[in-house]
Amino acid sequence: MSVKVEFLINSKLEIEYNDDSYKSNIQDITDEYLGISIPVSDGKYLPLARGEKVTAVYYYGKDIFRFDTVVIGRKVEKILIIMLKKPEKVTMVQRRNFARVPLMINVYCALICNEKNIYTIGDNQIEFFDAYSLDISGGGMRVAIDRKYENKIQRGNMLMVTIPLGNENVTIQGKIVRVENDRKNPKIICGLNFIDLDRKVRETIIKMVFNTMRDQMKKGAREE
Repeated sequence: MSVKVEFLINSKLEIEYNDDSYKSNIQDITDEYLGISIPVSDGKYLPLARGEKVTAVYYYGKDIFRFDTVVIGRKVEKILIIMLKKPEKVTMVQRRNFARVPLMINVYCALICNEKNIYTIGDNQIEFFDAYSLDISGGGMRVAIDRKYENKIQRGNMLMVTIPLGNENVTIQGKIVRVENDRKNPKIICGLNFIDLDRKVRETIIKMVFNTMRDQMKKGAREE
């Protein structure tokens, strides 16, 4: 379903090309085109030639939009700008805060406080421990924790979780909002809602979620 969207100068945009995603941003807007900076991925530039058809992903507030377009030219205004024909049809990707994907990796946790504020960062009572994640979204995640921490894993408690994402580690705080305590399972599963998440960290998580969803959609399309 096509939706209306407002394009803004300096907003983030990505170009999907040959199974890769190239970062860019909007530099110029007219009734006919969107002028973007040269897309780049890991130091590799994508100059794009006139007439090339591309798929673009546009980030606007808390939403992600996707559209197909074509390169209609280039111009130089301090930097090289690639002109994309303004799309006639734009679709919204599932709201990213609720888009959840599997993520089974080792993470590092610490109980930093509970509802009575017994634990605080820097307190000697804090105990760090290994766990692993099950899934993640822009708003929360599920973590599997060893049963020996059962008495500490309760709804309302706060966990600090360090997650390796790509080439960097990100550390988040999450409030335990759900506990799955099946005695037949050697692990306790807890659902976290992220608290006071840094915007840059959230964008890193959201990008990973979106890229995973995109890869899954491509895999599904190939298998049909």
